Amino acid sequence: DTYDLTVEQDHNFVANGLIVHNSHTAAYAQIGYQTGYLKAHYTAEYMAALLSSEIDDGNKRDVMVDHIADARKLGVEVLAPDVNQGRADFDVVNGRIVFGLTAIKGLGRGAAEEIVRAREAGGRFRDLFDFCERVDLKAVPKAAIEKMIQAGAMDCFAKNKRKAMVLGLPRAAEAADQKAADKKRGQKSFFDLMADGDGEADGSPKVNGFARGEGLPDAEEWPEMEKLKLEKEALDFYISSHPLASQDVQLRRFRTHDAAQVAKLQAGVEVRVGGMVVQFGTRVAKGGRNAGNKFALFRIEDFTGQVKGVLWSDQYQRFQNLMVEDAILLFEGKVDWREGSAEPDLIIDRVLTPEEAKQEFTRGMVLRMDYADDEETLRKLDGVKLVLQQNRGPCPVYLAVRDGNGKTAQFKLGPDFAINPTALPVDKMELILGPGSVLFTAR
Repeated sequence: DTYDLTVEQDHNFVANGLIVHNSHTAAYAQIGYQTGYLKAHYTAEYMAALLSSEIDDGNKRDVMVDHIADARKLGVEVLAPDVNQGRADFDVVNGRIVFGLTAIKGLGRGAAEEIVRAREAGGRFRDLFDFCERVDLKAVPKAAIEKMIQAGAMDCFAKNKRKAMVLGLPRAAEAADQKAADKKRGQKSFFDLMADGDGEADGSPKVNGFARGEGLPDAEEWPEMEKLKLEKEALDFYISSHPLASQDVQLRRFRTHDAAQVAKLQAGVEVRVGGMVVQFGTRVAKGGRNAGNKFALFRIEDFTGQVKGVLWSDQYQRFQNLMVEDAILLFEGKVDWREGSAEPDLIIDRVLTPEEAKQEFTRGMVLRMDYADDEETLRKLDGVKLVLQQNRGPCPVYLAVRDGNGKTAQFKLGPDFAINPTALPVDKMELILGPGSVLFTAR
């Protein structure tokens, strides 16, 4: 896999049977070969280096998102931020990319390096109080710590406690300042004395008098969408999950095309696209009958890419209450190509919520179950009957029954068992029949 190129500046030459026209081409070819080799044989290390090369440039967040997506497509796991693993830059441990702490907004390289220094000097951080005690809070201010919490970098201390940690941060910082002041005066707290110098009094670690996990306020965690929104604000992208994840199956069921497919369509094609509203903004029409009225420009994002959406004035007035950043919606419209544009516009005629789409486009519901001639099967059927009759509506229901030999028969249930697809509690039905037993079919 090695080769030599003898290059005469700015003259043609032959390498491995190929005519190379100048030295610049040879240099690009050599770099391309080397990077291609590294990407193929040291994928995790190559992608980590690529991410680290963009980490200090706040204007290249979109590029970082693309690199993370590429790494995952190549089968390399990119871990969420973690103060007990991360270094200043992206790193690789056991074939997985460890998130670079400098990429958290508001943290900065100096703060990230201070965190790594404190961790290497004293071992893993035990909790928020321990973290605030051991890092220099002048180098890592409270605002930066709050962003770290929102980014999920302190989930290692307590799962589903991000809100509690944000609310408890002032107390943790105050306790750390007090302990630093006491240390400067040569004083020890009661808990320091009880700990006998090693941080343990009764066999369990203590931090500021609290056992690990104690000392945080009792606060209900943020709803998932709110938590992900704050995570995006701290990173400029989602890392632990994506708001679309919970709706993707439903959106795929009711759409006609995804974002990547729309980009290849000709003008005039009617489509139905589902996704999340991003980069939303309004403008004022300057001419025509709609002069002075607002219209909206935005992008529709799904897991395949983005589509540029346009809501002209009349449609914007109809659907403006739905059109907010990060809303997950279904859009009907026509593809339009402007002269010289590299991508099409989707001229939106109609906007639906996932619930409205489910109500309108669901053709039927299929319940799948295994059959056995026993009391357990009868109990399942009684449970199914009760759930269906509590959620009546116009949508027909089909029962697909599989016997012990793997043969399946499908039956259409009577009108008394038709349901309202938006009201049916799918989780309750799957509790009876098992995960994946409920399937909605779309028209």
